[in-house]
Amino acid sequence: MTSRPVVRPTPLTLGLFAGCIPLTALLTDGGLWPLALLAPTATLALALVDLLRALPAKGLAASLTLPSLVYVGLTAEATVKLSAAWPMATRVFGLIEAKGPLAAQAGLSAELREGQGSLTIPFRGERRGLIEVEALWLRWRGPLGLVEIRARRPLRLTTAVSQNVHGLHRDTIKFLNRDAALGSRQSPFRGEGTEFECLTEFSFGMDPRTIDWKRSGRHHKLLAREYREERNNLIVFGFDTGRLMLERVGGTTKLDLFVAAALRLGWVSLKHGDLVGGCGYALTFQSFLKPGRGPKFFARLQAFTAALGYQKEETNHALALSELMGRLRRRALIVLFTEFIDDVSAELLLESLALLTKRHAVVFVTMEDPALSRLRAARPKSLTAVASAVLADDFATNREIVLNRVRRLGAHCLDSPAGQLAGRLIDRYLTIKRRGLL
Repeated sequence: MTSRPVVRPTPLTLGLFAGCIPLTALLTDGGLWPLALLAPTATLALALVDLLRALPAKGLAASLTLPSLVYVGLTAEATVKLSAAWPMATRVFGLIEAKGPLAAQAGLSAELREGQGSLTIPFRGERRGLIEVEALWLRWRGPLGLVEIRARRPLRLTTAVSQNVHGLHRDTIKFLNRDAALGSRQSPFRGEGTEFECLTEFSFGMDPRTIDWKRSGRHHKLLAREYREERNNLIVFGFDTGRLMLERVGGTTKLDLFVAAALRLGWVSLKHGDLVGGCGYALTFQSFLKPGRGPKFFARLQAFTAALGYQKEETNHALALSELMGRLRRRALIVLFTEFIDDVSAELLLESLALLTKRHAVVFVTMEDPALSRLRAARPKSLTAVASAVLADDFATNREIVLNRVRRLGAHCLDSPAGQLAGRLIDRYLTIKRRGLL
């Protein structure tokens, strides 16, 4: 429902009224007080005429179109289509009323000519999340510029702010074709999987372990086995959105860094023909993305990760991972993005991982703390620095104990610096597929 428009005087009208004050005072002192009312009355009459000749609010139709996805740190554009059965040219200003990770925006204007006009409003997402547009504000003036009309058009539109994935295609090509420089043959279906494809004559550069000695002896020449690359594997991202994920590394939260790495791995997995899904959890199991395939599914993955919220409560791994296991009907590669402080807080997590690794392949992803590494490597110059180095070493030792326990459960551990996380994660995924662990 359209809100009632608001009519306001412009600065020009207020200036005219202010100019009438000294004139009124002079005429009153001279006994010409009836003439003193002439100037403000004329100004008021002109304002009324300007209002009657202005574009009526009910006659202006506006429709707002938002981009389906906005990238963090980049400016997007919202398009407003204006139409009115009005003969006079009118300049209309527009502004978006929204809540979410939206940076401050400036209102822009468009010229409405022959009843048609288009307005482009730039806006910028500050961080990952959802932007909910609640209303569109429009304002315009009468032909004399004495009155201003403001109208609020309620809306219910939503757009997602996702991590910047520019350069994603370049990274994908680098990982998919990294063996090309070594002379390996590239095929869209053949790879180092476990599904037998055919026999081929052995040539220099091939893996000697693929030689089929029985058939080579039968045909009196070396024959090697070629395998078909596994497709339709199930890849599921598990995002811990609890309190520990709010810690910032280089000005960015750990959750956002994990999301950026997951998006890159998701694109590579979709290009490989695998199915990709995800879930988000903290104190409770919050969201689940049903696995899908194909590059077109990447937009849904982006929208899902953009909607992952920042939670301040502790994470209940037992409840969340049990819910995730109940939703998966077949073996999957579960990439678990989480964090822990010490072995006491990780105890429940290890119990849940023990159950998870019995049915699925698990990649346990954590992020190295640069402050901890810096304290350990720094040369202490005071007793306080010595105490800090000792505590940092204790935390690092405790952390390594937990990671070793995770490895003994059968999970693949990846504890990486933030800048190398995406590359190492993709490399680990390709290694798991190459070894046929799915």
